[in-house]
Parts: sequence; C-alpha cells; structure tokens
Amino acid sequence: MRLFVAASVPIELREKLREKSAEIAGDGIKLVEPENMHITLRFLGEISDEKEIVQRLKDIKFERFRCAVRGIGAFPSQDYIKVIWAGVESNGKLEDLAAKVSSALEGLPGDGRFSAHVTMARVRKKVDLKKFIEENNDEFGEFEVESFELIKSALSPKGPEYSLIEKFHAEEM
Repeated sequence: MRLFVAASVPIELREKLREKSAEIAGDGIKLVEPENMHITLRFLGEISDEKEIVQRLKDIKFERFRCAVRGIGAFPSQDYIKVIWAGVESNGKLEDLAAKVSSALEGLPGDGRFSAHVTMARVRKKVDLKKFIEENNDEFGEFEVESFELIKSALSPKGPEYSLIEKFHAEEM
C-alpha cells in the first residue's frame, strides 16, 4: 500500500484554494479536489505493513501551532511547471514536525525532503502561469495544526483515493 504522513488543512481553506485554482483550469491542468488537499510531511511509498510506522509515529511529541496559507508557487520552476502549490508559513513549526516525522521513520523508504505547501494542481503540458503566480501572493487564511495523520493512498482512474490509517494528536499544554 502507498503511504504518506500529512497535516490536514481545514475544509474552508481547501475550498478557497480550489476556487483560486479554478482560474487556471484547462487543457493539461488537473486540479486537486479539496478532499485531497493536505500538507505532506513525508511520503513513504509502497509499504507492506503499517504497524511499525504507527508505533514509531506514536512516539512523536509536539505542541499545536498556527500556520498561514499564503502565496502561490510552482515546482520545479515557473519556467517548467509540473505542480502549482500554495505556500504554508509556520515560523518553522511545520519544518520541525516534518523533521521529527523523518527522524522517527529513519531507515524506511521515502523522501525526507520537506517543503511546506498544499498542492493545488498538476500540470501535464507546458503552460505559462507566471502572471497567475505573481498576482497571487495574498494570504488565503490561517489554521491550527493539532494533529498529523498516516494516510493510505489508492490510485484509481479518477485520481487518488485517501483513507486515514491513524491520527496523532499534539500534546495538551
């Protein structure tokens, strides 16, 4: 099964991001459905047994923190766009949480690199979206990260279907 660890984004923010991404909808651009928007802390890929991962993630301690979703960017660059994303700012708190997740999952498959963002769309052919990116550096909203999740991703012809395996909550302070 394909697994990843993520922090969720409130539905009202996901819907705002979907509204904004609808402005670039068109041939070669696949918009991400609001229910599939999240902040990936670590992608693991194909894993046969999630029990060890759940055990490792249960040991992570963190306090709840605030994030702001602000601005739009592109991977790998504005000249060769494969992904359109909204940035997430947290004064380093998301980066700290992602580092704890990667440390807990050390030795397991997956990429430990982290970039705080929410994917809005995937681009399948060359398009010029520089103006769209430059004109959208506003804040979409703020939210509090109170937990993170281990998610299973099943690929289907309609796109990925996600299901929650386990949720891990912040410590109460």
